[in-house]
Amino acid sequence: MIGSYLKAIIIGISIACIILMLKPELISNKLAKSTPSSSSDNSYTYAIEQSAPAVVNIYLKALTPVNNNDSDIINSASGIIVDSDGYILTNYHVIMPTNQMPTSLGVMLRDGTNFNGKVIGYDKRTDLAVIKISSNKPLPTIKTNPDRPVRLGDVVLAIGNPLNLGQTVTHGIISAVGRTGSGITNFNTIDLTAGIQELLQTDAPINEGNSGGALVNTYGELVGINTATLNNNTGTNGISFAIPQKLAFKIMKDLITHGRVIRGYLGITARDISDLRFSNLTKLGIHGIIVNHINPEGPSAGILQPNDIILSINNQQVLNLQNAMELIADSEPGAIVKFKLFRQGKTLDATVQVTEQPTN
Repeated sequence: MIGSYLKAIIIGISIACIILMLKPELISNKLAKSTPSSSSDNSYTYAIEQSAPAVVNIYLKALTPVNNNDSDIINSASGIIVDSDGYILTNYHVIMPTNQMPTSLGVMLRDGTNFNGKVIGYDKRTDLAVIKISSNKPLPTIKTNPDRPVRLGDVVLAIGNPLNLGQTVTHGIISAVGRTGSGITNFNTIDLTAGIQELLQTDAPINEGNSGGALVNTYGELVGINTATLNNNTGTNGISFAIPQKLAFKIMKDLITHGRVIRGYLGITARDISDLRFSNLTKLGIHGIIVNHINPEGPSAGILQPNDIILSINNQQVLNLQNAMELIADSEPGAIVKFKLFRQGKTLDATVQVTEQPTN
């Protein structure tokens, strides 16, 4: 009985081997279909097919000076459909150009379908905005995978509407992670001198009009929102920046729910203790941020003092200024926040009830 089973198994394996020898494409086709892109043709078609339909062109119009019944396009850029309800993520500087106030906002899908868009909310600090369109038909949405880390050297594709040419795909790699920036200073350029938020750096070309478009990986998953290039007066090329998907979706959730981003506010200015001027403190194992100034009308007045070193916030060690700002901003207005301080050679504890960060 057992011998018959063994004989049948051996015959089956032999037949399978003969078939694969005669038709090796059967196994190669199977493997090709299971991967996001085929290494045989070095194509990124899979990623583009998965993501490009969810990337839209955005047009802003304003009344012409000569005839107020006509409209001129004053800005064209990009956006990303993030869910089937028609919410679209883009940049603040896309919907609020500095040169002229728009009178209407148009959205065009990849297939040429046009919609009127409505601004839901925006956040100047992160240069993000959410708009909405209404459609009777299902809308394509961008794929995300928060569990897949963004790594230095990952191949990425930038999809958008550069220079109003229509949807265009460029590619490059993630050339740095954890960069920081202070927001948009001029149209489509960014200043890195006073970083307050995390950015992805890429050498994928991000030209004027790419703003608000998608930076995707080779799986077609969103990794960032294309935002800006390095300030042009530096004379640099091949350095562009995107807002990480995780941060963008966090801001988007607040904008959809509240119409604004609600952040905790401490009412201080500070700087990193890693500055060379404070190297004697770091040699003593003291790490954190040092308080420069306290708003006399802010929640920290009378509690924190200039030159205080904030070592931890809510029992979490303060790594740098950006980390501290995130810890405070994530606190609900009205929450009691605990601090461990280093003041005049001694450590002490303090608590501050944070308020909501002013819009300005």
